[in-house]
Amino acid sequence: MQHVKVKYSQKTHLKKGAGWFEKSFYRYRVWQDNHRYNYYDRHRRNVAIRLGGLLVIGVGILGYSAVAPRPSSTVGTKLNTPVSFGNQGKNAQLTSQVVNPKTGTLQLGVKFTGSADMLVSDVNMNRFKLTFDGDRFIKKGQSQVNIIPTSDTTLVVQFVKLRKGFQDVRVNIRDTSLEAANITAADRVGDVDNTTTKQKAQVGTLIVNNDNKLTRNNTQPVDSQKTLVLAQTKSEITDQKRLIQNNKSAITKWQKAITQRTENSRATRKEMSQMNTEEIAQAEELISNNDSAISDIKTNIARAKSNISSANDKIKSLQKLYKTQQNGNLKVAKVH
Repeated sequence: MQHVKVKYSQKTHLKKGAGWFEKSFYRYRVWQDNHRYNYYDRHRRNVAIRLGGLLVIGVGILGYSAVAPRPSSTVGTKLNTPVSFGNQGKNAQLTSQVVNPKTGTLQLGVKFTGSADMLVSDVNMNRFKLTFDGDRFIKKGQSQVNIIPTSDTTLVVQFVKLRKGFQDVRVNIRDTSLEAANITAADRVGDVDNTTTKQKAQVGTLIVNNDNKLTRNNTQPVDSQKTLVLAQTKSEITDQKRLIQNNKSAITKWQKAITQRTENSRATRKEMSQMNTEEIAQAEELISNNDSAISDIKTNIARAKSNISSANDKIKSLQKLYKTQQNGNLKVAKVH
């Protein structure tokens, strides 16, 4: 294709004194050349618009990839899922994960538990050591991490100035408690350098991915320890009230079950006068089963009433603790 740089009408082709035919032909050439010029002009403009659009899209993709969270290659820890650590049966679990994407504040609630069959916890957070990694800004020290104990068995890990596009953060938990089975003493001088190395204590890792379903709160502040401690105590009071309500509901249903089984036994006894020997034996077995079930249900009711009583006592002690905490006496463990 020939590239037209100057319109035909801008060139001096028509001679002075030209006739009708020459003028008509000249006007036709002007129209034809202008049409061709406009076509190339539109073509150049369309090409420029497309290239500019591609450039804008490329810049947008680069900008989005720089600020938007990218999927992590690791699987995040689910809420309320025990993660074992140490060598004495301790577990840690995430209870909450709230992020403020505007300020880069991430608060993780962590709860520690001991043996599942123990009513009294033997958790000692003073012996726990927490380290953090995952996001490159944490490694470089640009993000601040605060460990805030909120009770004897709970704490909040608070990330401040975390970049908005972080992939994941990890909380590594170690128990520095001594395990007697890992301590050896040599019987002879020659055995001092030949002692067998015991297995190291397990490290528990809690992983939080930005692509997980985090609770996002644009008004989440950087809470103080007092605020977090009071919130934890109130949460424990609420949990005890839920426990009471659960046990009361169970007692109501058990009492109804006792009534139903009693009515069944009463109806069976009325029909025994019309039964033969074999039927009477089966009826007596049914009545005996009902009596045994009623006995078990009464045991369950007694246990539920004990749970309610214990929960009420726990609420009273927590309410007293809450008042002392309001006055600034937090009384919480220290974690390294």
